[in-house]
Amino acid sequence: MLPRPLPPLEQLTGFLSVARHGSFTKAGKDLGLSQPALSRQVMSLEKNLGVKLFDRVGRSVRLTPAGEELEGRLSPLMEELSRVTVNLASSSGSVAGRVRLGASETVAAHVMPMILRPLLSNNRRLDLRLTCATTEQLPVMVASGELDMAVTSVEVESPGLTTTQLWEDELVLVLPMGHPSRSRSIASYTGDDFILLSQATITRRLLDRALHSQGIQLNVVLEHTSTEVIKAMVFAGLGLAILPEPAVRREARRGELATWPLADLRVVRPIVAISDPRREPWPAEVALLNALTHYGRQSYSNTH
Repeated sequence: MLPRPLPPLEQLTGFLSVARHGSFTKAGKDLGLSQPALSRQVMSLEKNLGVKLFDRVGRSVRLTPAGEELEGRLSPLMEELSRVTVNLASSSGSVAGRVRLGASETVAAHVMPMILRPLLSNNRRLDLRLTCATTEQLPVMVASGELDMAVTSVEVESPGLTTTQLWEDELVLVLPMGHPSRSRSIASYTGDDFILLSQATITRRLLDRALHSQGIQLNVVLEHTSTEVIKAMVFAGLGLAILPEPAVRREARRGELATWPLADLRVVRPIVAISDPRREPWPAEVALLNALTHYGRQSYSNTH
């Protein structure tokens, strides 16, 4: 009797993605497929195997006993196959494979382009999926396996996760170009209106602690979670801001906004890479972490 042909690889990959996400919609987004296309793949797999793999529960799905057995046996095999192919590709001198990277908005918009440009140009087979989320969401996404790595600012280490210190962002005073003052003392600006990041952000909490320790209270007229919105408000002359230096570096170089380090109020936020120590990092993840670490060393040498 001839052995039964193996199901197509895309059907097996689609099945594992649905099993991991518990949703056809989320799995399809992860794979770059529409929900109907992924449903057809799974239905074809069920037809090939002659068993039902999922039960629908509202908008989500759960594995049947047959699906649980297939997922338990198939997942380590697919993991090993992927690792073998990636390692073979990496032996050619370039890095290949997919990395699901998460980052906070400020880091993604103002720092990541400089880091990723040389990395991606030298490793054309590296498939990077970048997701922006809040500093509170990113550790949860790494712990759940939704992300391989995240780069953000943290106040405390997340239990069960590894944090690697990368660099520090210093907060600077941001003024419209026509502002008359050029003092570097925060005490000189207590009469000005300020537009600050929301109190829900780590950056704002770090700033508030530093201001409280100096006994200084600013006149905050507007708060927002987006640095881009805050910069637009400062440019329009609605107030001053205190933001991470990388977030306003471009506008300062263009002469659109003025930025001043504060002599009497030094606030820095640590930027770290978050990963799950339970997973062995793939070559593409190692290459990305090396690129992040290299940028961090350069940033440190440029400020010391």
